[in-house]
Amino acid sequence: MRIVILLISLFISLAGLAQVRKQRAEEFYNQGILAMASGNFEEARSLLTRSISEDPGFAEAYSTRAAVNERLNDFNSALRDYTISLEFMPDQYEVLLSRGALRYQLNQPLLAREDFIKLLKLPAGETNTIYYRQSAHSPGTDQILTAQGAIQSQVYNYLGLIETQLKNCPLAMQYFDSAIRLNISEADYFINRAMAKQACAIAGADEDFQKALTLDPDHPIAKHNLASLSARKGEFNTAEQQLTEAIEADPLMLDPYLERAYYRLLRKDYAGALADYNQAIKLDRANPEIWLNRGMAKEKLHDLAGAYRDYTEAIELDEGFVKAWVNRGNILATQKKYTEAIEDYSAAITYQPGYGVAYYNRAIAYYRLNKMEEACDDLKKAEKSNYRVDQKVKEGFCRPIK
Repeated sequence: MRIVILLISLFISLAGLAQVRKQRAEEFYNQGILAMASGNFEEARSLLTRSISEDPGFAEAYSTRAAVNERLNDFNSALRDYTISLEFMPDQYEVLLSRGALRYQLNQPLLAREDFIKLLKLPAGETNTIYYRQSAHSPGTDQILTAQGAIQSQVYNYLGLIETQLKNCPLAMQYFDSAIRLNISEADYFINRAMAKQACAIAGADEDFQKALTLDPDHPIAKHNLASLSARKGEFNTAEQQLTEAIEADPLMLDPYLERAYYRLLRKDYAGALADYNQAIKLDRANPEIWLNRGMAKEKLHDLAGAYRDYTEAIELDEGFVKAWVNRGNILATQKKYTEAIEDYSAAITYQPGYGVAYYNRAIAYYRLNKMEEACDDLKKAEKSNYRVDQKVKEGFCRPIK
Protein backbone atom coordinates (compact mmCIF):
# COMPACT_ATOMS: atom_id res chain seq x y z
CA MET A 1 0.00 0.00 0.00
CA ARG A 2 2.82 2.38 0.88
CA ILE A 3 4.47 1.78 -2.51
CA VAL A 4 1.18 2.49 -4.26
CA ILE A 5 0.77 5.75 -2.39
CA LEU A 6 4.33 6.78 -3.32
CA LEU A 7 3.69 5.98 -6.97
CA ILE A 8 0.45 7.98 -6.94
CA SER A 9 2.25 10.91 -5.31
CA LEU A 10 5.01 10.73 -7.91
CA PHE A 11 2.46 10.66 -10.72
CA ILE A 12 0.64 13.67 -9.30
CA SER A 13 3.95 15.51 -8.92
CA LEU A 14 4.99 14.79 -12.52
CA ALA A 15 1.56 15.77 -13.82
CA GLY A 16 1.77 19.01 -11.88
CA LEU A 17 5.23 19.73 -13.27
CA ALA A 18 4.00 19.04 -16.80
CA GLN A 19 1.11 21.43 -16.26
CA VAL A 20 3.48 24.13 -14.99
CA ARG A 21 5.70 23.68 -18.03
CA LYS A 22 2.72 23.95 -20.35
CA GLN A 23 1.68 27.15 -18.65
CA ARG A 24 5.19 28.57 -19.01
CA ALA A 25 5.18 27.52 -22.68
CA GLU A 26 1.91 29.42 -23.20
CA GLU A 27 3.33 32.50 -21.47
CA PHE A 28 6.47 32.53 -23.61
CA TYR A 29 4.35 31.90 -26.70
CA ASN A 30 2.05 34.85 -25.97
CA GLN A 31 5.04 37.09 -25.31
CA GLY A 32 6.53 35.93 -28.60
CA ILE A 33 3.32 36.82 -30.43
CA LEU A 34 3.44 40.33 -28.95
CA ALA A 35 7.08 40.77 -29.92
CA MET A 36 6.32 39.58 -33.44
CA ALA A 37 3.40 42.01 -33.73
CA SER A 38 5.76 44.82 -32.66
CA GLY A 39 8.30 43.87 -35.33
CA ASN A 40 10.86 42.62 -32.80
CA PHE A 41 11.52 39.40 -34.69
CA GLU A 42 14.78 38.37 -33.00
CA GLU A 43 13.14 38.73 -29.59
CA ALA A 44 10.09 36.86 -30.85
CA ARG A 45 12.24 33.98 -32.08
CA SER A 46 14.01 33.77 -28.72
CA LEU A 47 10.72 33.71 -26.80
CA LEU A 48 9.19 31.10 -29.10
CA THR A 49 12.30 28.94 -28.74
CA ARG A 50 11.88 29.12 -24.94
CA SER A 51 8.24 28.15 -25.38
CA ILE A 52 9.23 25.09 -27.40
CA SER A 53 11.85 24.16 -24.80
CA GLU A 54 9.10 24.07 -22.17
CA ASP A 55 6.70 22.13 -24.41
CA PRO A 56 8.43 20.36 -27.34
CA GLY A 57 5.04 19.22 -28.68
CA PHE A 58 3.61 22.75 -29.02
CA ALA A 59 2.68 22.73 -32.75
CA GLU A 60 1.56 26.38 -32.89
CA ALA A 61 4.87 27.55 -31.43
CA TYR A 62 6.77 25.83 -34.25
CA SER A 63 4.56 27.31 -36.99
CA THR A 64 4.74 30.79 -35.45
CA ARG A 65 8.52 30.56 -35.11
CA ALA A 66 8.61 29.47 -38.75
CA ALA A 67 6.78 32.66 -39.75
CA VAL A 68 9.25 34.70 -37.68
CA ASN A 69 12.18 32.92 -39.34
CA GLU A 70 10.75 33.83 -42.72
CA ARG A 71 10.63 37.49 -41.70
CA LEU A 72 14.30 37.14 -40.70
CA ASN A 73 15.11 35.51 -44.08
CA ASP A 74 16.16 32.31 -42.31
CA PHE A 75 14.27 30.19 -44.80
CA ASN A 76 15.77 26.78 -44.04
CA SER A 77 14.92 27.12 -40.35
CA ALA A 78 11.42 28.27 -41.30
CA LEU A 79 10.94 25.23 -43.50
CA ARG A 80 12.09 22.91 -40.73
CA ASP A 81 9.69 24.49 -38.22
CA TYR A 82 6.71 24.31 -40.60
CA THR A 83 7.46 20.64 -41.16
CA ILE A 84 7.69 19.86 -37.44
CA SER A 85 4.41 21.65 -36.79
CA LEU A 86 2.74 19.59 -39.51
CA GLU A 87 4.11 16.37 -38.05
CA PHE A 88 2.16 17.16 -34.86
CA MET A 89 -0.95 18.46 -36.70
CA PRO A 90 -0.96 17.36 -40.38
CA ASP A 91 -4.09 19.19 -41.60
CA GLN A 92 -3.26 22.78 -40.65
CA TYR A 93 -4.45 24.73 -43.67
CA GLU A 94 -2.47 27.88 -42.92
CA VAL A 95 0.77 26.02 -42.20
CA LEU A 96 0.48 23.90 -45.35
CA LEU A 97 -0.11 27.05 -47.37
CA SER A 98 2.93 28.75 -45.86
CA ARG A 99 5.15 25.70 -46.32
CA GLY A 100 4.03 25.23 -49.92
CA ALA A 101 4.78 28.87 -50.74
CA LEU A 102 8.18 28.61 -49.06
CA ARG A 103 9.02 25.38 -50.86
CA TYR A 104 8.18 27.09 -54.15
CA GLN A 105 10.38 30.04 -53.21
CA LEU A 106 13.25 27.64 -52.38
CA ASN A 107 12.91 25.97 -55.79
CA GLN A 108 11.38 22.72 -54.50
CA PRO A 109 8.49 22.47 -56.99
CA LEU A 110 7.61 18.81 -56.48
CA LEU A 111 7.38 19.17 -52.70
CA ALA A 112 5.48 22.45 -53.04
CA ARG A 113 3.02 20.75 -55.37
CA GLU A 114 2.32 18.08 -52.73
CA ASP A 115 1.36 20.78 -50.22
CA PHE A 116 -0.88 22.69 -52.63
CA ILE A 117 -2.63 19.54 -53.89
CA LYS A 118 -3.40 18.60 -50.29
CA LEU A 119 -4.72 22.13 -49.68
CA LEU A 120 -7.30 21.67 -52.45
CA LYS A 121 -8.77 18.80 -50.40
CA LEU A 122 -8.95 20.77 -47.14
CA PRO A 123 -11.53 23.42 -46.16
CA ALA A 124 -9.92 26.84 -45.74
CA GLY A 125 -11.92 27.55 -42.58
CA GLU A 126 -11.77 30.77 -40.63
CA THR A 127 -8.49 32.49 -39.80
CA ASN A 128 -7.11 35.85 -38.81
CA THR A 129 -3.65 34.99 -40.08
CA ILE A 130 -2.11 37.48 -42.51
CA TYR A 131 0.01 36.16 -45.39
CA TYR A 132 2.62 38.44 -46.89
CA ARG A 133 2.58 37.08 -50.41
CA GLN A 134 5.69 37.45 -52.51
CA SER A 135 5.62 37.95 -56.26
CA ALA A 136 6.67 34.92 -58.25
CA HIS A 137 8.80 37.12 -60.52
CA SER A 138 10.38 39.79 -58.31
CA PRO A 139 11.53 40.18 -54.69
CA GLY A 140 9.53 41.93 -52.00
CA THR A 141 6.02 41.71 -50.61
CA ASP A 142 3.39 42.72 -53.16
CA GLN A 143 0.08 41.85 -51.49
CA ILE A 144 -1.44 40.87 -48.16
CA LEU A 145 -3.81 37.90 -48.19
CA THR A 146 -6.12 36.22 -45.68
CA ALA A 147 -7.72 32.80 -45.87
CA GLN A 148 -11.16 34.39 -45.98
CA GLY A 149 -10.19 36.21 -49.20
CA ALA A 150 -8.29 35.03 -52.26
CA ILE A 151 -6.42 32.13 -50.71
CA GLN A 152 -7.94 29.29 -52.75
CA SER A 153 -7.34 31.14 -56.00
CA GLN A 154 -3.75 31.66 -54.88
CA VAL A 155 -3.37 27.92 -54.36
CA TYR A 156 -4.42 27.37 -57.99
CA ASN A 157 -2.05 30.17 -59.03
CA TYR A 158 0.90 28.49 -57.31
CA LEU A 159 0.01 25.17 -58.89
CA GLY A 160 -0.03 26.90 -62.29
CA LEU A 161 3.42 28.34 -61.64
CA ILE A 162 4.74 24.95 -60.56
CA GLU A 163 3.34 23.11 -63.59
CA THR A 164 4.78 25.81 -65.87
CA GLN A 165 8.17 25.28 -64.27
CA LEU A 166 7.79 21.52 -64.77
CA LYS A 167 6.76 22.05 -68.45
CA ASN A 168 3.29 20.56 -67.87
CA CYS A 169 1.66 23.23 -70.03
CA PRO A 170 -1.96 21.99 -70.37
CA LEU A 171 -2.26 21.43 -66.63
CA ALA A 172 -0.69 24.82 -65.91
CA MET A 173 -3.33 26.49 -68.10
CA GLN A 174 -6.11 24.68 -66.23
CA TYR A 175 -4.82 25.88 -62.88
CA PHE A 176 -4.44 29.49 -64.02
CA ASP A 177 -7.93 29.39 -65.53
CA SER A 178 -9.27 28.17 -62.18
CA ALA A 179 -7.44 30.94 -60.31
CA ILE A 180 -8.88 33.57 -62.66
CA ARG A 181 -12.42 32.17 -62.36
CA LEU A 182 -12.18 32.47 -58.58
CA ASN A 183 -10.66 35.95 -58.65
CA ILE A 184 -10.99 37.73 -62.00
CA SER A 185 -9.71 41.02 -60.57
CA GLU A 186 -6.19 39.76 -59.75
CA ALA A 187 -3.72 41.13 -62.33
CA ASP A 188 -0.97 38.69 -61.30
CA TYR A 189 -2.99 35.70 -62.44
CA PHE A 190 -3.24 37.11 -65.96
CA ILE A 191 0.49 37.91 -65.87
CA ASN A 192 1.37 34.39 -64.78
CA ARG A 193 -0.89 32.83 -67.40
CA ALA A 194 0.65 35.07 -70.05
CA MET A 195 4.17 34.05 -69.08
CA ALA A 196 3.13 30.40 -69.08
CA LYS A 197 1.74 30.88 -72.59
CA GLN A 198 5.06 32.37 -73.67
CA ALA A 199 7.00 29.49 -72.12
CA CYS A 200 4.70 26.93 -73.73
CA ALA A 201 4.46 28.71 -77.14
CA ILE A 202 0.70 29.19 -76.73
CA ALA A 203 -1.01 32.16 -78.37
CA GLY A 204 -2.70 34.89 -76.36
CA ALA A 205 0.04 36.12 -74.03
CA ASP A 206 -0.21 39.74 -75.19
CA GLU A 207 -3.94 39.82 -74.47
CA ASP A 208 -3.30 38.63 -70.91
CA PHE A 209 -0.63 41.31 -70.39
CA GLN A 210 -3.04 43.96 -71.65
CA LYS A 211 -5.78 42.65 -69.36
CA ALA A 212 -3.39 42.84 -66.42
CA LEU A 213 -2.72 46.50 -67.19
CA THR A 214 -6.43 47.28 -67.27
CA LEU A 215 -6.64 45.82 -63.74
CA ASP A 216 -3.38 47.41 -62.56
CA PRO A 217 -2.12 50.18 -64.89
CA ASP A 218 1.23 50.31 -63.04
CA HIS A 219 1.93 46.58 -63.02
CA PRO A 220 5.72 46.33 -63.57
CA ILE A 221 5.77 42.83 -65.09
CA ALA A 222 3.09 43.69 -67.65
CA LYS A 223 4.98 46.84 -68.62
CA HIS A 224 8.21 44.85 -68.85
CA ASN A 225 6.76 42.24 -71.15
CA LEU A 226 5.04 44.78 -73.35
CA ALA A 227 8.42 46.49 -73.65
CA SER A 228 9.85 43.20 -74.92
CA LEU A 229 7.04 43.09 -77.49
CA SER A 230 7.89 46.64 -78.62
CA ALA A 231 11.55 45.65 -78.95
CA ARG A 232 10.65 42.67 -81.12
CA LYS A 233 8.88 45.14 -83.42
CA GLY A 234 12.02 47.28 -83.55
CA GLU A 235 10.45 50.07 -81.47
CA PHE A 236 13.43 50.49 -79.14
CA ASN A 237 12.58 54.00 -77.91
CA THR A 238 9.10 52.83 -76.95
CA ALA A 239 10.59 49.74 -75.29
CA GLU A 240 12.99 51.86 -73.25
CA GLN A 241 10.18 54.11 -72.06
CA GLN A 242 8.06 51.12 -71.08
CA LEU A 243 11.00 49.65 -69.17
CA THR A 244 11.46 52.96 -67.37
CA GLU A 245 7.81 52.81 -66.33
CA ALA A 246 8.28 49.21 -65.16
CA ILE A 247 11.29 50.23 -63.06
CA GLU A 248 9.36 53.13 -61.53
CA ALA A 249 6.55 50.74 -60.64
CA ASP A 250 8.90 48.18 -59.05
CA PRO A 251 12.52 49.30 -58.48
CA LEU A 252 13.41 45.83 -57.11
CA MET A 253 12.73 43.93 -60.34
CA LEU A 254 16.03 42.99 -62.00
CA ASP A 255 15.22 42.25 -65.64
CA PRO A 256 14.00 45.73 -66.69
CA TYR A 257 17.35 47.23 -65.67
CA LEU A 258 19.22 44.66 -67.77
CA GLU A 259 17.02 45.13 -70.81
CA ARG A 260 17.07 48.91 -70.60
CA ALA A 261 20.87 48.81 -70.29
CA TYR A 262 21.00 46.73 -73.48
CA TYR A 263 18.86 49.21 -75.43
CA ARG A 264 20.97 52.07 -74.10
CA LEU A 265 24.10 50.32 -75.31
CA LEU A 266 22.52 49.98 -78.75
CA ARG A 267 22.14 53.74 -79.02
CA LYS A 268 25.54 54.38 -77.41
CA ASP A 269 24.17 55.80 -74.17
CA TYR A 270 26.99 54.20 -72.22
CA ALA A 271 26.54 56.32 -69.10
CA GLY A 272 22.85 55.34 -68.96
CA ALA A 273 23.73 51.67 -69.44
CA LEU A 274 26.32 51.91 -66.65
CA ALA A 275 23.72 53.39 -64.30
CA ASP A 276 21.40 50.46 -65.02
CA TYR A 277 24.12 47.88 -64.47
CA ASN A 278 25.02 49.58 -61.18
CA GLN A 279 21.44 49.09 -60.00
CA ALA A 280 21.34 45.53 -61.34
CA ILE A 281 24.45 44.60 -59.35
CA LYS A 282 22.86 45.95 -56.18
CA LEU A 283 20.00 43.51 -56.79
CA ASP A 284 22.13 40.54 -57.85
CA ARG A 285 25.83 40.62 -56.97
CA ALA A 286 26.29 36.91 -57.73
CA ASN A 287 25.56 37.11 -61.48
CA PRO A 288 28.83 37.10 -63.49
CA GLU A 289 27.03 38.22 -66.67
CA ILE A 290 26.07 41.53 -65.06
CA TRP A 291 29.67 42.17 -63.98
CA LEU A 292 30.83 41.38 -67.52
CA ASN A 293 28.31 43.74 -69.08
CA ARG A 294 29.12 46.53 -66.65
CA GLY A 295 32.79 46.06 -67.47
CA MET A 296 31.98 46.47 -71.17
CA ALA A 297 30.05 49.70 -70.45
CA LYS A 298 33.03 50.99 -68.46
CA GLU A 299 35.34 50.15 -71.35
CA LYS A 300 33.19 52.27 -73.64
CA LEU A 301 33.55 55.10 -71.14
CA HIS A 302 37.37 54.59 -71.11
CA ASP A 303 37.39 53.42 -67.48
CA LEU A 304 39.84 50.60 -68.06
CA ALA A 305 40.70 50.12 -64.40
CA GLY A 306 37.02 49.80 -63.51
CA ALA A 307 36.42 47.41 -66.40
CA TYR A 308 39.37 45.26 -65.28
CA ARG A 309 37.92 45.04 -61.75
CA ASP A 310 34.51 44.02 -63.09
CA TYR A 311 35.95 41.32 -65.36
CA THR A 312 37.98 40.03 -62.42
CA GLU A 313 34.82 39.85 -60.29
CA ALA A 314 33.07 37.92 -63.06
CA ILE A 315 35.95 35.44 -63.18
CA GLU A 316 35.90 35.00 -59.40
CA LEU A 317 32.19 34.22 -59.58
CA ASP A 318 32.63 31.81 -62.51
CA GLU A 319 36.17 30.63 -63.13
CA GLY A 320 35.17 29.10 -66.47
CA PHE A 321 33.62 32.31 -67.83
CA VAL A 322 35.68 32.55 -71.03
CA LYS A 323 34.26 35.90 -72.18
CA ALA A 324 35.49 37.52 -68.98
CA TRP A 325 38.97 36.05 -69.43
CA VAL A 326 39.17 37.36 -73.00
CA ASN A 327 37.82 40.79 -72.10
CA ARG A 328 40.25 41.13 -69.23
CA GLY A 329 43.04 40.01 -71.55
CA ASN A 330 41.99 42.76 -73.97
CA ILE A 331 42.30 45.36 -71.19
CA LEU A 332 45.82 44.13 -70.45
CA ALA A 333 46.75 44.15 -74.14
CA THR A 334 45.45 47.72 -74.48
CA GLN A 335 47.83 48.65 -71.65
CA LYS A 336 50.65 46.81 -73.49
CA LYS A 337 50.84 44.15 -70.78
CA TYR A 338 51.08 41.45 -73.41
CA THR A 339 52.54 38.68 -71.25
CA GLU A 340 49.70 39.01 -68.74
CA ALA A 341 47.18 39.24 -71.57
CA ILE A 342 48.50 35.97 -73.00
CA GLU A 343 47.90 34.33 -69.61
CA ASP A 344 44.24 35.39 -69.67
CA TYR A 345 43.73 34.29 -73.27
CA SER A 346 45.35 30.96 -72.40
CA ALA A 347 42.94 30.53 -69.47
CA ALA A 348 40.01 31.08 -71.83
CA ILE A 349 41.42 28.46 -74.21
CA THR A 350 41.89 26.01 -71.33
CA TYR A 351 38.19 26.24 -70.48
CA GLN A 352 37.06 26.33 -74.13
CA PRO A 353 39.72 24.82 -76.43
CA GLY A 354 37.90 25.79 -79.64
CA TYR A 355 37.44 29.47 -78.70
CA GLY A 356 38.59 31.20 -81.89
CA VAL A 357 38.64 34.79 -80.63
CA ALA A 358 40.96 33.80 -77.76
CA TYR A 359 43.42 32.24 -80.22
CA TYR A 360 43.21 35.30 -82.47
CA ASN A 361 43.78 37.79 -79.66
CA ARG A 362 46.59 35.71 -78.22
CA ALA A 363 48.17 35.65 -81.67
CA ILE A 364 48.18 39.45 -81.70
CA ALA A 365 49.75 39.55 -78.22
CA TYR A 366 52.48 37.12 -79.34
CA TYR A 367 53.03 39.28 -82.44
CA ARG A 368 53.50 42.37 -80.22
CA LEU A 369 56.16 40.42 -78.30
CA ASN A 370 57.79 39.46 -81.62
CA LYS A 371 57.05 35.79 -81.02
CA MET A 372 56.19 35.16 -84.63
CA GLU A 373 56.08 31.35 -84.56
CA GLU A 374 53.59 31.32 -81.69
CA ALA A 375 51.58 34.11 -83.33
CA CYS A 376 51.30 32.25 -86.61
CA ASP A 377 50.39 29.00 -84.86
CA ASP A 378 47.56 30.70 -82.89
CA LEU A 379 46.27 32.41 -86.03
CA LYS A 380 45.98 29.02 -87.74
CA LYS A 381 44.15 27.62 -84.69
CA ALA A 382 41.78 30.57 -84.75
CA GLU A 383 41.04 29.92 -88.41
CA LYS A 384 40.57 26.22 -87.70
CA SER A 385 38.03 27.18 -85.02
CA ASN A 386 35.98 28.95 -87.74
CA TYR A 387 37.14 32.42 -86.71
CA ARG A 388 37.47 34.57 -89.80
CA VAL A 389 41.09 35.64 -90.37
CA ASP A 390 41.96 38.30 -92.93
CA GLN A 391 44.43 36.98 -95.49
CA LYS A 392 46.69 40.02 -95.16
CA VAL A 393 46.92 39.49 -91.42
CA LYS A 394 47.79 35.86 -91.96
CA GLU A 395 50.50 36.77 -94.45
CA GLY A 396 51.97 39.31 -92.02
CA PHE A 397 51.99 36.90 -89.10
CA CYS A 398 53.09 33.81 -90.98
CA ARG A 399 55.78 35.25 -93.26
CA PRO A 400 58.72 32.87 -93.77
CA ILE A 401 61.32 33.06 -91.02
CA LYS A 402 64.72 33.99 -92.47
